[in-house]
Amino acid sequence: MQENMNETFQNLAALEAPKRNCALVYLKLILLPTVAYLYFLLGFLGILHFKVGIHSVVLIGFIYIVSLIFAKHNGEFGVCTFRRYSKEFQTELHEYISKNLMPIGGQMKSNASFENFIDTYAKGIRNDNYASVAASIFPTMGILGTFISIALTLPDFSSQSAGALENEISLLLSGVGTAFYVSIYGILLSLWWIFFEKRGLSRFDRDVALIQNSTAALFWTKEEIEQAYLQENLQNFERIGKMFERLSSNDFFERLGKSIETKFGLFDEMLTLEAMAVKRGAEHIKEGMEALSRSQDRQRDLAVIHEDILTKLSLFNESTTSLHVKLMHSNEAMLKTNEELLRTLKETQQSDTAANDEVESLKESLKIIDAETEEIIQKMDALK
Repeated sequence: MQENMNETFQNLAALEAPKRNCALVYLKLILLPTVAYLYFLLGFLGILHFKVGIHSVVLIGFIYIVSLIFAKHNGEFGVCTFRRYSKEFQTELHEYISKNLMPIGGQMKSNASFENFIDTYAKGIRNDNYASVAASIFPTMGILGTFISIALTLPDFSSQSAGALENEISLLLSGVGTAFYVSIYGILLSLWWIFFEKRGLSRFDRDVALIQNSTAALFWTKEEIEQAYLQENLQNFERIGKMFERLSSNDFFERLGKSIETKFGLFDEMLTLEAMAVKRGAEHIKEGMEALSRSQDRQRDLAVIHEDILTKLSLFNESTTSLHVKLMHSNEAMLKTNEELLRTLKETQQSDTAANDEVESLKESLKIIDAETEEIIQKMDALK
C-alpha cells in the first residue's frame, strides 16, 4: 500500500502545472479597476475632456479600495495559490489517506471522501464568503453611489425666474450624468470579477479532476465496498454450507453420540466421587465431634483439678501467713530480749571485766541468731 501511495504521488508531481507568480496574477486582477479609476480621476482633474464630480470620484475610489481587498479571494488568485503550494497539498493528502486506511478483502485503501478533503482544503486557500458576495456587491455599491451622487447634486428648485430655474435643471442633469459613472464602474468591476472567478474555478476543477483520477486507486468507492462485502458474504455462505455438510454426515452424528456417551460416563464418575467425598467428609465430621466431646470432658476434669489446686494453694497461703505472723511475733520478742541483754551487759561491763570474753561471745551468738531470724523471715516472705 505504501509503495502504491508513493508511486501515485510521484505521478501527481509529474502532472503539476507550471507555477505562476501570484503577485502578477493579483496585478492582473486589479489592472482594469485601476485603469478605470485613473480614467475617471483624469476626467475630474480636467486632463481628459469629460466632466466627473468630486463626489463621484470619492465613491468610485471607495469601490476601488473594496476591489483591492476582494481580489485575493478571486478564483484566479486561488488557483494560483493552490498550484504554488502543491507540495503541501500532497503532504496533507498523504496524511489524510493514511489516517483513514481500512482493509477490505486483503486490500488497504482509504475509507474517506476525496471531495470532503478538497472542499476543506479549498476553504483554507480563500474566503468563500467574500467570493460569494463579490459579484453582487460591486454593482450594488455602484447603484448606491449613483443615488448618493444624485442626492448630493440635487438642487432645491427655489428660484423664481426662468433663467435661474433652467440653470438649476442644467446642474441637476450634469450631476446625474456624473453620478451614473459610479454605477458603470461597479458593473464593470462585477463583470471583471465574474470572468476571472469562473476562469479560476474551471482551472481549479480541472486540476482537482486530474488529482482525483490519479489518486482514485487509493480511495474506496461505494461500488468497491459493496462488491468486497458481497464477496465476503459469499465466502461466509460457502463456509456455512460446508459446515452444514459436515453436520449432516453420519460420521458427525456417530462422533457426537460417542462424545455424549463419554461425557455422561464422566458425569457418573463425578457423581460417584462426589458421593464418596461427602461420605468421607461426614465420617471426618463425626470423628471430629467425638474428639471434641472427649476434649470437653477432659477440660471439665481439668477444671475440677484446677479448683482443687486453687483451694489447696489458698490453704497453704493461709498457713504460711499465720506462720509468718508467729515468726514475726517471736522475732520481736527475741529482739526485745536481746535489747534487754545488751542493756544488762552494758551495765555490768564496767564492774565485771573478767566476764568480757563471755559477753563478746554472747554478742556474736546474738548476731548469728538475728541473721538466721532475718533469713527465715525472707524465706517466709518468698513463700507467701
